[in-house]
Amino acid sequence: MTIPSPEAEAAERDYYAAFLSSPEYRRSRVRKAAVVAAIIDDEIRSAEVIGDLGSGTGLLKRELETIGGKRIFGFEVDRAVLIERERTCVADGGRLPVSDATFDLLIVNHVYEHVAEPRRLFEEVSRVLKPGGRAYVTAGSRWAILEPHYRLPLLSWLPEGLADRYVRLTRRGDSYSGIRFLGYRRLRCKMNVAGLHTSDITERALRSVLGGGGGSKWRPVWRLLSLLPEPVRRGGLRWAPQWFFLLRRRD
Repeated sequence: MTIPSPEAEAAERDYYAAFLSSPEYRRSRVRKAAVVAAIIDDEIRSAEVIGDLGSGTGLLKRELETIGGKRIFGFEVDRAVLIERERTCVADGGRLPVSDATFDLLIVNHVYEHVAEPRRLFEEVSRVLKPGGRAYVTAGSRWAILEPHYRLPLLSWLPEGLADRYVRLTRRGDSYSGIRFLGYRRLRCKMNVAGLHTSDITERALRSVLGGGGGSKWRPVWRLLSLLPEPVRRGGLRWAPQWFFLLRRRD
């Protein structure tokens, strides 16, 4: 009989850790890669050196390499979550082991909520991008109705102590530590670092995904939003469950 390690037992108790090793998660990475490739197809085609900051399991990076036909270098701080290890370095996203002005394109996919100080993350993005380089950032909202990691309503709205209790009471895990979402305005402030110009491309992302046949759950919402005047529509998208940004390193 095999005795499970304490780490394995903890992973079984934690909804999010268990999800990362599930077949459903693997299928979701294929779909996510298609979405990312559709949104930033031009940026991927024009980039010579591409990095994936906070690459997690590495499965999304591998799928993007297959779609785009280009090597991507991954950086992930948590060695335990790695599944696809090729061209992946275990490193803190706030202190990457690379020289200044290394990358033409960085993919920063749902990373900021996992770091203690998001501003430090974006300062590092600014440092390692080449002049004119881009960073594609996807970011979840604190005010999303359904929290994306533990799939619990209003979880990210709660202060840390109450969030921990909620996760334990619902038997989704032992705590909600290490995940802190922000609202739109606070997140934009964190991205406002020297050398970077930030563009909100949420509307472009939605158009791209829906145009490619994906994102069916967004279609009724998008039809309604498309009828609104542009200023009203953009204001409404600030309350979306996630946002898309393109950061450019100033020349």
